[in-house]
Amino acid sequence: MRRMSSQTYAELRRQAVAVLKSLGNEQPHIDVRSLLSHASGLSRSHLIANAKDKVPPLVAEKFKACLARRKTHEPIAYIVGEKDFWTLTFKLNRHVLIPRPETEGVIEQALKLLDKQANARILDVGTGSGAILISLLHELPRAKGHGIDISKPALETAKHNAKRLGAADRCRFSVSDYLGSIQDRYDLIVATPPYITDAAMTALPKTVDKYEPHLALSGGIDGLSAYRAIISRLPNVLKSGGHVVFEIGYDQKKPVSNLLENAGATNIVCLQDLAGHARIISAKFF
Repeated sequence: MRRMSSQTYAELRRQAVAVLKSLGNEQPHIDVRSLLSHASGLSRSHLIANAKDKVPPLVAEKFKACLARRKTHEPIAYIVGEKDFWTLTFKLNRHVLIPRPETEGVIEQALKLLDKQANARILDVGTGSGAILISLLHELPRAKGHGIDISKPALETAKHNAKRLGAADRCRFSVSDYLGSIQDRYDLIVATPPYITDAAMTALPKTVDKYEPHLALSGGIDGLSAYRAIISRLPNVLKSGGHVVFEIGYDQKKPVSNLLENAGATNIVCLQDLAGHARIISAKFF
């Protein structure tokens, strides 16, 4: 017979919430629920409905190990090893950034620009986990994609996600420092370049600074280094009439728009996120 712990799920949750609260965690109930669901393999609704059940010792041990990691400010997504983005769930590790909800704006704008265009060729610059590219391929069943990144471990993560999510036969991944090694031309280029300034990098939250890859965050002195490198090559990489869609920092609308305009772009559009900040910018090249 399987031995049970003396604590119920409800008791374990209350105890863990109190611990995270004491450390200044801003959403202890949500974090504890996510970790307990991960450790037990039970849905959140099941945990609520069966809160008075005793916790199996192996579940309690796994949960406490997860809680210990969260106490050091490690992001939930790295602890559980996955994150929902758009309509899919992506496997993650510390070689890749955690996909943010605001980045879904890149998907929305890209789909509007392509208008379900058949046989579109898409390039994802700095693909990381592959979340943007694979989400687009999921929405566009006849499209093909190419994800590039300077990080080989990140590319392995993207390849794994593409295989898991049924997109491996329509995309490829390769090492490239922005567009430096790209010879082909594409209908659409998407990118969430590193855009945090050197000054802001010194004040990152602990969950970001300690755990997420700085290579994918640091945008140089003014946060625009990656944009300059990408935009300078766009006329050589986009097909005639092709589009680019960027995620940008909240205060980068004007400088990124200027870079695009100076490179010959037209139809420059900037969209806000749910917080009202400039977040997505797109443009067309003839």
